[in-house]
Amino acid sequence: MAHADTVSTPARQRAPLKACGDCNLCCKVYDVEDVGKKAGTLCQHTRESVGCGIWGLHPQMCQDFKCLWLKHEDLNGLWRPDTAGFVLRLEPNGTTLNIDVDPDRPDAWLKHPYYNQLKLWSEGIYRSENLVVVYAPEGLYVVTPEEDLFLRKPRRGDILETGMEMTLFGPRPFARVIPAAQARLRA
Repeated sequence: MAHADTVSTPARQRAPLKACGDCNLCCKVYDVEDVGKKAGTLCQHTRESVGCGIWGLHPQMCQDFKCLWLKHEDLNGLWRPDTAGFVLRLEPNGTTLNIDVDPDRPDAWLKHPYYNQLKLWSEGIYRSENLVVVYAPEGLYVVTPEEDLFLRKPRRGDILETGMEMTLFGPRPFARVIPAAQARLRA
């Protein structure tokens, strides 16, 4: 019986842990009720080049938040929120990828290489495995391989309903916002 030669390859070194550094886009795109901050405006506690001016006393919501760029080593520097122009986050269900767009760069998600990658990630909608939702200043988009389905901005309590429906031309993705009052009637 012949021996197979074995070649040892060096173990891949883990990338150094990412840090926010001077990126503070999450301090702009989200509502933070605890400090009276509205989405779309930079938090009043943000200090240029240093981050949060109330670090250590900042709201629990802020302490708990970690964008996907921080969490995933396979997202390179192009995906850092202040470079990309949007923040990536997963819903607690683990299957909905949200893209929260900087209102000062509303088309950032449509640029190369981001848009092409979002389209690839959106293919999971066919198998009901995942969903890609872009929260842009003008409303939200459910990204699908064929098209981007535009919907008005939902209000607190509204429900986003997505899936596949049969049409004359075969199955197609759909998305709609169900107003909170109507959703309560359904329940």
